[in-house]
Amino acid sequence: MEKSIIIAILALAFIIAPASAELELVLDKLSPQPVEPGQDLVLSISLVNEFSEIDNVKLTILPDSPIILKNENDRIINIGKMIKFGAVVETYSLHIDSLAVSGAYEVEFQVHWLSNDQQRETNKTFNIIVRGVPQLAISNIIIEPEIISPGDNFNLNFSVSNNGTGIASAIRVTSLIENLPFISTGTNTRVIGKLSPASSKKLEYRLLAKDNAEPASYSIPIRLDYQSEDGRNFSSSEIVGVNVLGKGRLNIAGINTDPSRIEKGNYLTLTIRIENAGNGNAKSVKANIDIPFRGTKTAFLGKIEPDNDAPAIFNLYADDAGEYKYNLTIQYEDDLGTHETREELMMTVSPGDRTSVFIIILFIVAVIGACWFFIRRK
Repeated sequence: MEKSIIIAILALAFIIAPASAELELVLDKLSPQPVEPGQDLVLSISLVNEFSEIDNVKLTILPDSPIILKNENDRIINIGKMIKFGAVVETYSLHIDSLAVSGAYEVEFQVHWLSNDQQRETNKTFNIIVRGVPQLAISNIIIEPEIISPGDNFNLNFSVSNNGTGIASAIRVTSLIENLPFISTGTNTRVIGKLSPASSKKLEYRLLAKDNAEPASYSIPIRLDYQSEDGRNFSSSEIVGVNVLGKGRLNIAGINTDPSRIEKGNYLTLTIRIENAGNGNAKSVKANIDIPFRGTKTAFLGKIEPDNDAPAIFNLYADDAGEYKYNLTIQYEDDLGTHETREELMMTVSPGDRTSVFIIILFIVAVIGACWFFIRRK
């Protein structure tokens, strides 16, 4: 008896209560998918009323920021009254910002209406897949040390950055030095798994400038090979400039004097040959000696190329006999700057040759003796 009463009450309540008016949002069209940055797409939805008649229906579209509504008048659409089992189709023209990166973006719809004098609301979100295009470049190039000469090791450091809008994968970065005077002390190719937009990866290459490298500016091509998310292959090249500077190294190749035996009170010519054993031109070469003799003590040699030499000539007068220590100072310039080198040398000055004077005296004595002998004999 009680159970029958409860069932009857519930049935009566169901008959008296109005149907719950709910609107359904259905996605009809979304094209193209995925969409690239900078492209347009069409989004079409159906608003379906499967319950009682409703009024004051208002549809609002709220897309994420990279998705631009081309017609601002479509942002809020006042539909008004919808009958039971009625449906409305709305089509939107959208644009994807050219800087939008790969990812899923949301377009939210809000629907407001009146049902039985009550304000009602429902929300529905649809995803838009944006697939960008990767674009790799190198930056933050650092060469250590900054000064490189033939025969030197150096590090080439730089960052590989993804400046595009899509994910780059299967990245291979290769330094192309086959036709350059450089040797890689490791592998020429580095492999990077993936780079998302606005991300970067630091790389380091260890190189050696060959001993026979000509001092000059060289361009090292860096090739970037990678794939986009849809499997397309990309390849680009960047250039890294490397300056190889010549280094002069001046040595004494030989020393001679004229005459070879230096005597007190005589003039002499001192010739010092200076060679360039370096790998760069030595310019503005000047040699100076500090020996305590009268004469020219500075010689200007100009430019000495690698594996060549030049004479520094000094005309001197030997005032006194003795052992003389003196310094040879060489000043020059090369690609690395101004340099000075100094060598300590020795010169011996004899007091003079008295043998010839003694022979002359003996000859005079002999002549006088012979004359005296013949006079006595007569």
